[in-house]
Amino acid sequence: MSGVVVPFTKLETVGNDFVLINREEVGDANWNQMAIEVCARRFSVGSDGMLVIWREDNEIHLRFFNPDGTEDFCGNGLRCAAWYAYRQGWTGLEFVVHQLGKQIAMTVNPAGRVKALMPPASYDPAIIPTTFGGEMWEVPVGGITGTAVTTGSAHFVVFCDELPGDEEFLRLGPKVENDAVFPERVSVMWVRPDSDRHLSMRIWERGVGETMGCGTGAIASASVWFRKMGLNGEVEVQSKGGVLEIEMDRWDAPISVECDPEEMFVGEVFVTNSVFAGVTAQA
Repeated sequence: MSGVVVPFTKLETVGNDFVLINREEVGDANWNQMAIEVCARRFSVGSDGMLVIWREDNEIHLRFFNPDGTEDFCGNGLRCAAWYAYRQGWTGLEFVVHQLGKQIAMTVNPAGRVKALMPPASYDPAIIPTTFGGEMWEVPVGGITGTAVTTGSAHFVVFCDELPGDEEFLRLGPKVENDAVFPERVSVMWVRPDSDRHLSMRIWERGVGETMGCGTGAIASASVWFRKMGLNGEVEVQSKGGVLEIEMDRWDAPISVECDPEEMFVGEVFVTNSVFAGVTAQA
C-alpha cells in the first residue's frame, strides 16, 4: 500500500473509541481528510472520531474530528486526550485542555480515572445553533419532541418511556440530525429515566451515526433532566458503552463528569499522500 505512515494511539472510554494523533510526531496535515481515512471501520483503524493533540507554550491543545471530517467538540475524547497527555508526562494531576475556544479543567487520578469540569449547558438558539425563534424546549422536530441544547456540541434531547428500536432509531436519527432547524446538524439523545438519579440513553451522533457513548450528549441530557425535574447533585447516565457519573449544583451550573479512559494500543496507519499535500501550518 502506498502513502504516508502515521503513528497513532487508540483510546476508548464508555464504548467511545478514538484514534489519537500526536501533532508533535506528525507535523501539520489536512486533518479533515485524515479523519475520513483513519476513522473508516474495516478500511483503516476505525473509530468514532480522531483526536489531534499537541503542546503550545506549556499548554495542552486538542482538536477533534468526526469520521466524516467535520470538526466538533467531544467530551469523551477530551478525557481520553487528557489521560494521554498525563501518561506522556506532559502534565501534573491538574491541568487545562484547550479545545475549540474552551478551557476545560481536568483532574487525573493516576489509577486511571479522569474528571473534567465542563462549562454550563446553553439553550441559546444562537449558540446551539438553531433557526428556531427562541429556546427549543420540548419542541417537535421530525416526528419526535425534544429540547435543543449545547454542551460544546449540539444535542436534541428526547425523553421517552422506552428507548427506540432499530427501525425508529435508524429512520428518525438522520432525519432530525439534518433537519433545517439545525444549520450545523444535531446529535439526537433518546433518554429513558429509570429513576431521578439514573438515565439510560441511545445515541445518534451527528457525523457518525450510532455510538455507544457520548460525553457531551450525556451531560446535555443530565442538564435537561435536572432543569425539567428541579434537581441538583449527582446522576448516572448509562449508554451501551457504560456509565458516566455527572454532577452539577444546578442545571445551569458547570458540570463535573468522570470516566475511565483506556489506552488500547499504539500503531502506524497508512494515509494517502493527499493528507499532507500542500499543507501549511495550522493552529
